[in-house]
Amino acid sequence: METKLAVWLVGKKYAENVEEGMEFLQALENNSCPDALLDYLKKDLDVLMALGGNISSDKAVEYLKDKLKSAEKLIAFWEANPKDTNAIFFNKRLQEYLATHPEE
Repeated sequence: METKLAVWLVGKKYAENVEEGMEFLQALENNSCPDALLDYLKKDLDVLMALGGNISSDKAVEYLKDKLKSAEKLIAFWEANPKDTNAIFFNKRLQEYLATHPEE
């Protein structure tokens, strides 16, 4: 699931690539939010509206952990409904990554 969540982070523009997304996921598991992730979040209008203009690391961790729970549900839905438009785009990104990283 970690790879799928990392792909989701890339799709949401919270990470530049899947490897960075996996680094961010590990940081979030340790209740920390890297500066690079904070920079991505500060550029996202939805995050700004949800957290306000002053996004702290603590707020970001809580926010992203909640979003990742939702992402897990979305990914499960997309797996059950592969013809869904969002599922198609997600699966395309995932397959592109897996084609270059077959050990995942």
